[in-house]
Amino acid sequence: MHVLPKNHFLHKPNKICSHTYFINSGLIRTYYLKDAKEITDNFSAENEWITSIYSFLQNVPDCFHIQTLEETELVKISLSDLEKCFEDFPEMERFGRMLISKYFLEQSERIISLQFNSAKERYQFFERSSKNKLSRVPLGMLASHLGMTPETLSRVRAS
Repeated sequence: MHVLPKNHFLHKPNKICSHTYFINSGLIRTYYLKDAKEITDNFSAENEWITSIYSFLQNVPDCFHIQTLEETELVKISLSDLEKCFEDFPEMERFGRMLISKYFLEQSERIISLQFNSAKERYQFFERSSKNKLSRVPLGMLASHLGMTPETLSRVRAS
């Protein structure tokens, strides 16, 4: 068990993400830089896993930052330990497949939402699906995650 302070980086760009993390308490975001602007990809909180999935599974560097937004208590697991766990406990391999499926479904939903839903619909979906995160996420980061400006987010929230 590790307790990390707010604003601690679990992963930085151009590095290999060598661990996956289970969050006991706290809030973490994944983001990247585009034209010197932070684009928030994801938020993860209690009872969720977080990693830079491509880097972790492919053992290659990537462009993501993973940063705590609150003091965070978590468990970290290396890929080799995870594979050993899957080997020793077949039910854990099934659990791993379910986690990967959940991750890809969430990413697909996010992509579809960004392409086809209005700003208000995107906000409402986040509000419904991430109640435990909504009041904890800084509004600028939330706007970035939802693919809108902070001003648009303010208008959507006011309506």
